[in-house]
Amino acid sequence: MTDGVEERLLAAYSRTHFRVTGVAAPFDLQIGRYSEELASLHAVSSVSTSSFITAWNPRSVKQDARWNQEAQARLETELRALGVSMVAGIGEDPCGQWEGEPSVLVLGISRLEAERIGRSYGQNAVVWCGKDAVPELLVLSATSGATE
Repeated sequence: MTDGVEERLLAAYSRTHFRVTGVAAPFDLQIGRYSEELASLHAVSSVSTSSFITAWNPRSVKQDARWNQEAQARLETELRALGVSMVAGIGEDPCGQWEGEPSVLVLGISRLEAERIGRSYGQNAVVWCGKDAVPELLVLSATSGATE
């Protein structure tokens, strides 16, 4: 395990398509693969970083839809209060074995802030995108709790 996250979960996260839907031409982010679309979005948004974050299913434990929707609404409210721009997205299993998780691509957020927010919503990991526009999976500590 890595920071308490099982290897099977890490493999599943690495296969996930992190789909950015809130743009004119939706595109997928994949861990370790350069994204020309992301690089362009960074440029037109005048940012050099972003993070793909969700509040759904903390610790990869399925929650009911209402709980997930309320948690996601709290996350988006917190992000708006920070003054960062968001683009709608969804994390999708390319094999279709689990339901997609509504998410946001947060533009211009620092790596430390992305990690803090992911931990505060009980996530095992978030996707970090730096200046190179290559999405990276950031495994978060499994010891911090989810927001109630």
